[in-house]
Amino acid sequence: MNISEKMEELLKYCSVYQGHVNMMDERREEGGFQVTLSEEEEILAHLDTLQFILLTGEAGDGKSRLIRILRKKLDEYGFSEPYMDFSAETEVEKEKILQRIVDILDGKSEERIIIAANVGIFTKCAIKYQRSLMEKLNQQNDKVIIKNFEKRNLAEDKNIFQKIVQGFLAYDKNPCSNRECQFFKNCAFQENLNFLLSEKGTESVRVMCDAVYLIGEHVTFRELLSLLAYMVTFGEGCKERRKRREQGDFFVDAVFGQRDHLDKVLLNMGRMDPAFKNLKEDVWECDSVEECRKKKRKRFFDEQENPYDFLAVNYLTEFREVITFFQKEPFIDSAEIQDGELYRLKRGLGRLTRRGQSDLAMKVADTPVMLGDGIQTEFELGSIDMIWHRYGLDFGNLNTNVHKKEEQNRFSISYVFQEKDSLDAITLVVDYQLFCYLMMADEYYYLSHNSKSLEEYRINSFYQKILKKKSGVYEKMYVRFTNQEQNQLCNFSLSVQHVNHFLKGQSTVVKIRKEG
Repeated sequence: MNISEKMEELLKYCSVYQGHVNMMDERREEGGFQVTLSEEEEILAHLDTLQFILLTGEAGDGKSRLIRILRKKLDEYGFSEPYMDFSAETEVEKEKILQRIVDILDGKSEERIIIAANVGIFTKCAIKYQRSLMEKLNQQNDKVIIKNFEKRNLAEDKNIFQKIVQGFLAYDKNPCSNRECQFFKNCAFQENLNFLLSEKGTESVRVMCDAVYLIGEHVTFRELLSLLAYMVTFGEGCKERRKRREQGDFFVDAVFGQRDHLDKVLLNMGRMDPAFKNLKEDVWECDSVEECRKKKRKRFFDEQENPYDFLAVNYLTEFREVITFFQKEPFIDSAEIQDGELYRLKRGLGRLTRRGQSDLAMKVADTPVMLGDGIQTEFELGSIDMIWHRYGLDFGNLNTNVHKKEEQNRFSISYVFQEKDSLDAITLVVDYQLFCYLMMADEYYYLSHNSKSLEEYRINSFYQKILKKKSGVYEKMYVRFTNQEQNQLCNFSLSVQHVNHFLKGQSTVVKIRKEG
């Protein structure tokens, strides 16, 4: 199609951008834009053995679209009528469906079922009607494929992302035929299309969407297509553009300038606005603040070496480096971490738990509620073997997971211990928010040492669980009184030492020391 036809097509997606009404699934059923994603390829490759397929995610993630694409093949392999919206079924029907799935997993049925459900709906029903089902689904089974689109990062794979953009924005490059338009041969829409289809333009959008995923948000398939359309049209058609009688700004202002936009994706983009990112080497000569902002925004789209550095997101580049590290190396012993971003995190964690003191011991507050506010107990931890690792790593089955690459925007720190015949772990999950907190602690930007602040990021409870599990993990316990002078009390510390003397034999020494 030429530029005029492409414009009409794109305007269907962005004329009322924040509404997201009647998007791809409803308007692109008759050919046109098609792209094959990994989920479709995996299901097609295993249809011989599959009996149950579960697709979960948000509205717009592409669950219904995938079922429609696969429908002919599903029919050929004997799948029953797809459940396009599991939440729309009655409670009685949901219970029956779950029982049919259990029969499949138990080998009592040859039936084949595919279900699309919004996030959490299927799990809640399974817990309510078939508690054992979730445990069975978590076990390796050739009969089952579960795809959670909420965890999918469309921007992770450059090749796939390029296919989506190229397929959605494809046109024959012929200019608009409306010679009466004052923007004939100087069309902003065509310039935007050409830029987005270029390697530099596509990569810029991919970095933006990847950044949104890294900070814990989620761009659905539908939202991505709407964003692409908006970046071409500014949300308005040719008639509206001609009425304004100016060419209009480069689309970066339309994307990053929406800091208070109602649309979720544009709001996330606005929060990353490169106009508010200051680098040490920046020297700008501008006649106005607005001109300087435009230059910074344009720089993000022009510079391709380290585009993440130009987005106004704290520690984004560092966080991405750590996530990339754990994609390559599934785990690392804490003792081996001596430099880089992981060392900064390790140091920040230590500074938080040491309460700003110069010694190296970590201190963890763990005061029983029954003692009230008048007394506080604190434990000084000794040496604890920690493993920093990829999120979701199975310590009981490392061989099968060590080379498995998964889309992730978090990692973990674990205390691993032997539990009967297998390994178990107490784990602290580090997402983007906790990552920033630890990085700021390392730089002394923000050091709140009270237990409530630590508990907000689950740090205190993480160490409390280790205290309860590992006998003798602490070297010293402190007892502090809130009003010690008024009540004539004295803060003290208590340590237990196990002595093995060749003359006196084994003994236990309890030392109590007055603390200031």
